[in-house]
Amino acid sequence: MLTKRAGLILIALMSLPIVILGAEKLESRRPSVASGCPDWVLSQTETSENLIHPEKVVVEPWQGRHNVFATFKIPEGYEANQFFVVTLKGSNPYCGTVTRSTPTSKGDRKVFGLFRTRTTLWVISKGQLNQLEEPSNWKLAIFKPS
Repeated sequence: MLTKRAGLILIALMSLPIVILGAEKLESRRPSVASGCPDWVLSQTETSENLIHPEKVVVEPWQGRHNVFATFKIPEGYEANQFFVVTLKGSNPYCGTVTRSTPTSKGDRKVFGLFRTRTTLWVISKGQLNQLEEPSNWKLAIFKPS
């Protein structure tokens, strides 16, 4: 009769070929692909004069979904792009989506940008949490409607 420890070792050894063969699939599904930015968004954040950074960044993925977000303050008379870009050293740029908007007393608006939880966990596993928490790494293009 096998002991519990020997049984676990046997299961681990039997599943090793599956893990090795599956590693290629995991690599092809990096969050950089899933949270990748459309080319037009990247070009706007590289060339636009009207870029803003968030007032506040919250990175708490352990609290569940939608707990990685930023709050951007949009000046009166401007509109926000539907995507924001997070740029981290050693990674491809990641995109998040701008969701709800709330007016402020001064005529400005606050918009919230959600960042994917699974992408956040990927970034944390790469040791880039400090970069993710830095507001200067988050960019949102704004524009005046015509």
